[in-house]
Amino acid sequence: MNIQTSRYWYRCIGCGARYEPDRPHYTCHCGSLLMVERDLDWLRSQFGQLTTWRQHCETLKRLPHSQYPFGSGVFCWLNLVLPGFPEKFAVTLKEGNTDLWRPPDWLKCNIGLNRLRIKLEGQAPSGSFKDRGMPIPISDAIRLQSLHPELGIKYVACASTGDTSASASYYSAYVRNLLRCIVMVAEGKIQPAQMFQAEDAGAIVLAVKADGFDTAMKIAQQFCTNHPEIVLVNSKNALRIVGQETISLEIFADLGYKVPQWLAIPVGNAGNITAQMSAWLLLKELKFIDHLPGIICAQSEAASTVSRWIKSGFENYQPGQPASTIASAMNIQDPVSFPRVRFLRPQFQMIGYDVSEEEIATTRAQFNQAGAGLCPQGAVTVAAVLKARADGMVKEDDQVVAISTANNLKFTESGMAHHQSAPVERFANRPLVVDANLEAIEKALAEII
Repeated sequence: MNIQTSRYWYRCIGCGARYEPDRPHYTCHCGSLLMVERDLDWLRSQFGQLTTWRQHCETLKRLPHSQYPFGSGVFCWLNLVLPGFPEKFAVTLKEGNTDLWRPPDWLKCNIGLNRLRIKLEGQAPSGSFKDRGMPIPISDAIRLQSLHPELGIKYVACASTGDTSASASYYSAYVRNLLRCIVMVAEGKIQPAQMFQAEDAGAIVLAVKADGFDTAMKIAQQFCTNHPEIVLVNSKNALRIVGQETISLEIFADLGYKVPQWLAIPVGNAGNITAQMSAWLLLKELKFIDHLPGIICAQSEAASTVSRWIKSGFENYQPGQPASTIASAMNIQDPVSFPRVRFLRPQFQMIGYDVSEEEIATTRAQFNQAGAGLCPQGAVTVAAVLKARADGMVKEDDQVVAISTANNLKFTESGMAHHQSAPVERFANRPLVVDANLEAIEKALAEII
């Protein structure tokens, strides 16, 4: 691909300046963040009507998954989200195509929501929704290596609370002969399972003596600025946003090409909420839909920067201070993508809820006893939906989709702590310790079964 044949570019959300995809771009000369903009006229010429797009989607579904890269739930949308990007540079681990989980009827009765669905993004190669965004900047790094060797790109780098580092490490490992991965994590602020993932995939891991992710993120940005041959793959890179847009595109298709009343999104660094809003706006610009979903911003009380901004009437943005939360993957006090959220927000109805540690743990245990497999961040999202239902913002028969971002098994320590210490009223489930004989087992189960 050359610049003349690409159908996308970067656009500054501040001054509107345009940048061509000839090198990694993160911010504009004016200091504002960038987003990817597509050639809408070209897209309309290809997919002028929703029926045409539906036919295209159904054709993709019939392609054999062995037909690289279309077995991917990201690259199957390539012609829409990144038109003109050459397929030959795609790096995929068969990400996407995740379940839109439906609560069983007995649970629906307990929560007062008939049409709640949960998008289980933990069903991914590295176990999180980061595998939606990561293939695009990794693939672009490979593209730039080939088409612009003068850039000297040999590495990618990121700061992380855990999931980004795991994803970047996995995808870089797949093309290790071309790229190496450098990850920066705040020492002691990452779950052991997530740390293991980066180490196990062969990344260069730097445990930074920092008070949290926000400090590590600032260092990673400064480092990549000083080393332009190293591509930053955090969500400050607008291509990460592009990949994560496919979550909403998949939801749209899963719902029979209909718009839910509400989309609930956990907010950490704010890249995911940016991506989902961007996806629905793209569908509206192409006239595939005539209205947008309401957005529920879900955060923990310990990291509630964006929720507090929403509650202030979208007036006061104030970064928080480092705090502890079991939703560690979203424990970010000054989200890098917040300016994008502020830029897109006027086009949406948006409400915000922050959730206590007790509410996170209880919701996680309640839904996981129905087989949902929620991670703590997913539990934050569902708990926010339940609070919106209690407030009357969400109605019993509203179509609501909540995004759960990661595999539950990355966060076993907090889950086990809940089951060991919480009361049964909060869905705690401790093992019964019994003697090794039939009489003891009969006695232990007599009051239960």
